[in-house]
Amino acid sequence: MDSSPRATNRFLIGYNLLYLGFNYLWISLESLILPTQIGMIVSTRQIGFVLGVTASIGNAFGIFGNLVAGILSDRRRSGSANRIPYIIAGIAVVIATLVVEPITSKSYIGILVGYVLLQAFSNMAIGATQPILAEIESKDQRGTSAGLNGLFSLVGTGIGFALTSVLISSNFSNANFYAIAAGVAITGLGTLLAIHGNRLAGVSSTLSHVNISLTKLKRIPINMRKFSKLIAGSFFVFSGVTGLTYFELYFFKEVLNFSDPAIYVGIAGIVVIIVSATSAMVLGHFSNRLGRWNIIIADAAVAAIPTLIIPYFRSFYIFLILGSVIGATYGTFYSVSFAVASDLVPKGESGKYMSFFYLSLAGASSFSPLIYGSVLLLFGQSASSGFIALFTLSGVFYLIGALVLYWAHRTR
Repeated sequence: MDSSPRATNRFLIGYNLLYLGFNYLWISLESLILPTQIGMIVSTRQIGFVLGVTASIGNAFGIFGNLVAGILSDRRRSGSANRIPYIIAGIAVVIATLVVEPITSKSYIGILVGYVLLQAFSNMAIGATQPILAEIESKDQRGTSAGLNGLFSLVGTGIGFALTSVLISSNFSNANFYAIAAGVAITGLGTLLAIHGNRLAGVSSTLSHVNISLTKLKRIPINMRKFSKLIAGSFFVFSGVTGLTYFELYFFKEVLNFSDPAIYVGIAGIVVIIVSATSAMVLGHFSNRLGRWNIIIADAAVAAIPTLIIPYFRSFYIFLILGSVIGATYGTFYSVSFAVASDLVPKGESGKYMSFFYLSLAGASSFSPLIYGSVLLLFGQSASSGFIALFTLSGVFYLIGALVLYWAHRTR
């Protein structure tokens, strides 16, 4: 039985709320809003490539925002206050950008600048929040918190698929931006209140006695060989899925031939998210007992199978089944991989090293859209061969990730 100091469930739920709001933002932009914006200003032949370039630029700024907040929030030890300014700044700029987005997104420059600001500052807020996972003393609770993280992330994604797909197919498409801004404001406030009000022994950043022990904690070396391989393996796994979200709308439109693809993207997203959220929460909670490394290696290997075969079917129902398998593995991988990282990082520098691990996700989000967009440009976006090549590449990324993670697990 883990005898480490324990945080309350109220705190674990509260500080993870921000992931709900920002995943609502991210999936809405990636799957529906940004592809629609780009599609209105460029030719059909160029959509995939321009979308990939735009996504890569914006996500690169997201990496920078996350690293800045993660590293700088470790510098001064004043309880939870060292995290809060970065979270507030990130939330404030995101909300302001969303409010003016309907006006500024009439040109490509406006679309790009808006996307850069949203990615940079949303990731700044997340970069200051994610170290809290590593600062939870109890390993059991670390798994539970990672499960809640995955659950809220996927619930936010589900809301994005559902609400954004409906609004974008209606006469009130600009309402999307205001709805997302409200979601970010509400969940951000919940996270800020949870962090500010926390005085529990289970989270080291809020304890006065931690100021005394931090020097000792920082001397504990991190196994950089193992940690670096974890980042590399996770990068390939995240590359297998993150870039695909930008092109799902066009897969439904060009290959499955749906006249209103946004609605079907929303339906598929909701179904997949229900499965993903359940998987993430259950396996995240029990990951300490089942073995976190075993879970993420199996997730990566299993996800490759439906990904490789999905483009050969033209049935929406088969897409839902295969997509649910992918969603279950990805949802679990997302939550448990962060728990694995939190087990490895030194507590005194948790912000820096959790930001380094976040590079596996943010880097994949920046790298894979450009690669997938280039594949569609090369093979043809409207031809099924283009999407066969795209999904094949995605499956290969999963398999490479599984092999690297297995190698990382064996590293001593």
